[in-house]
Amino acid sequence: MTDYKVDNNNGIFKNAVLKLGLRFPVAEISRKTGFAEGNISRFLNDKATVSDKFLEKFSESFNINLEDLTEVSQSKQRHPIGGLSVLDPYFPKKAEENLVIEHQNLKKIPFYNINVSAGNIIFSDVGLVEGTSPDDFMYIPAQVDADVSFPTYGDSMYPEITNGDWVAYKFLKDWSFFNYGMMYLIATEEQRMVKYIKRHPKEGYILLESRNEDFEPIDMPISSIKSILQVRYIGKIKM
Repeated sequence: MTDYKVDNNNGIFKNAVLKLGLRFPVAEISRKTGFAEGNISRFLNDKATVSDKFLEKFSESFNINLEDLTEVSQSKQRHPIGGLSVLDPYFPKKAEENLVIEHQNLKKIPFYNINVSAGNIIFSDVGLVEGTSPDDFMYIPAQVDADVSFPTYGDSMYPEITNGDWVAYKFLKDWSFFNYGMMYLIATEEQRMVKYIKRHPKEGYILLESRNEDFEPIDMPISSIKSILQVRYIGKIKM
């Protein structure tokens, strides 16, 4: 393998990942190279130095000629949004920034590898999770208006959402009306669930329905809802 400078390996690696256009970069690279997701996330965020050994394994796994990327990585072009580099899209100045990858017509949003159906999860005013940093980023079409993404578990929305699919959400602040028939992540004091919202015959209530007919509808008082996020994009996980 060519003897790359260690302090340049991170730029070479991130440039290669950008060109690959991976929707779930950390998970896909980990699966193909055998390196831990935590290490790959640190490489992409410049929190650890990319080794020659990893670069070699990465290039073999994805059939990439890293020599073609070396020159480009040494002369980063600036992205027009926020003065950030196109070749350094994994470390935004603010977690909520959506960086448009123009040549692929994609943007990225924070991804939290947590089960939103369990635990005491608190959303901030912009839909992010308070008290924790994103684990990764999810790439979605640039025209999709979404703020945050999570893996979604369970079979209640199957086959629309399969167990483990990554789902991108838009955080909603205006609850004066609902787009009935759309999918939402509903958070109460004790429960979080992804359901269709349907009109309820009783004022002050909504009806939550699953895609899977094995699950019964739920009568939900609107007053019990703490947060609402609308499903905007579903990233299907290939098993």
